Amino acid sequence: MSLAFRVAMGFLMSVFLAFTMSLFSPIVAGAAVEPMGLLMGTLSGTVIGTVVMAALPVIPLSMKFAVSCGAKEGSLSWFLLKDVLLCTIMYLILSLCLNAMVSGIDASFVNRWLAPAPLLWIICYVVAIQVEPLCMFLSCKITRTQLSFGAPEAAPEAEGR
Repeated sequence: MSLAFRVAMGFLMSVFLAFTMSLFSPIVAGAAVEPMGLLMGTLSGTVIGTVVMAALPVIPLSMKFAVSCGAKEGSLSWFLLKDVLLCTIMYLILSLCLNAMVSGIDASFVNRWLAPAPLLWIICYVVAIQVEPLCMFLSCKITRTQLSFGAPEAAPEAEGR
């Protein structure tokens, strides 16, 4: 998986996940959604998420995780399981960074960070499983990459025999 693909995929997934977190974090906390907070959280989260997914092998690890859980590569269960790890890694990193940026790090930081985590993770996971195929498709188009899932196809010259 090329660096260009990881950057494109990281950027696209991060836009959606950062927007989702920036939108739903205040709602879950019982606060109003501020347009400037939504914009800054989305922009900051997009940059952070893009760097994380470009620097760390989040996508390959997610794929291996799904296979290690017994899912057949390319199956629905494989797509759902790989997004569990992808969403968990991205949620933990983005929520940690965005929380630190918005509210600062003090004695109650860990509680502010982890208290809404279960609900926010579920929201982010639902968004991730919906947008990940689109992000994968667009990343392939942008980078002119062709990804295949499952068994490799026969080589064209072998088909004529």
